[in-house]
Amino acid sequence: MSSAIEAARLRFRASGRQIVCHPSVLPAHLNRLDCALALPGAEPAQGALADLFMGCCDAPAADKLDALHRVHPRLTEPMVRSFQVQAPLHSFPRCSRMATRWSVLATASLDVPRRVLRCSTDDSHQLAAEALRAWQRGDLPAQQAFLTHCLVCRDTLALMVARRSLLRLTPELPRPWSEAFAQLQATVLPS
Repeated sequence: MSSAIEAARLRFRASGRQIVCHPSVLPAHLNRLDCALALPGAEPAQGALADLFMGCCDAPAADKLDALHRVHPRLTEPMVRSFQVQAPLHSFPRCSRMATRWSVLATASLDVPRRVLRCSTDDSHQLAAEALRAWQRGDLPAQQAFLTHCLVCRDTLALMVARRSLLRLTPELPRPWSEAFAQLQATVLPS
């Protein structure tokens, strides 16, 4: 992990402690959103936004929507719509699909796809990128570790992202990759 990311992570954690001590202070939440945006991926920003919606549930909808606008590029459209629906409300569920492992006030719901419980979307994308680099280096043990992860955790997202990138570089998948893909398809879509 680079020192810049580590420093950003430390700032994000410190801002999280401020949120726990002062959960309804909007400027503290906005500072935490800025810290989250210095980190890679969507999860930190989404988790911080869920905490803002929970801690500042009585804030005007315009303030919540401004915060959502800050992190909008990091979120999926369905998640953006979920936050938009929640903005005018003066309550936020303690346990929510909008919260992430990075949330400190709200709790991430278990009512998510099984894969998400084992591996976040951000992690899946990172693992896929690492697997592609392993293929480019010819690192067979790293490739096999990735394929094993995909099969054990049923991480279809990581395998699909890596597969798509790999097929841009080679006309057909290497045999272990195609076998893992077929096996994962069989477990996800039983015939």
